[in-house]
Amino acid sequence: MADNKNPPDAVRSVMARNLEEARLAMSNYFQFVEKSMSASPLGATDQARTFRSYVERTVVANFELSDRLLHAEDFQDIVRIQTEFFQAQLRAFTEQTKDLGVTATKATSEVTRIPIK
Repeated sequence: MADNKNPPDAVRSVMARNLEEARLAMSNYFQFVEKSMSASPLGATDQARTFRSYVERTVVANFELSDRLLHAEDFQDIVRIQTEFFQAQLRAFTEQTKDLGVTATKATSEVTRIPIK
């Protein structure tokens, strides 16, 4: 560690570097999953695309939370950031649940229209 940094700044610097490395690893992982799913017939379904979108948004939200916590000024700031994150995630979960219900209903109605041989 550099001598001109105080301990909290040094810790933040290490955490920021680790966070960036984790971001790169997740990006590589999503690219791998995208290639794998595109090779599968199930990967082209609306349900798979919707689910993948939810996962990606959740990962992005978690990285944003980490960034914001990394730059928090004090304990009150940390509590506020976490509260806002929790509320946003709860809203996203509620919306995703509605979307999945619509998608499941659509898929079920399509299956029931297929004649049985």
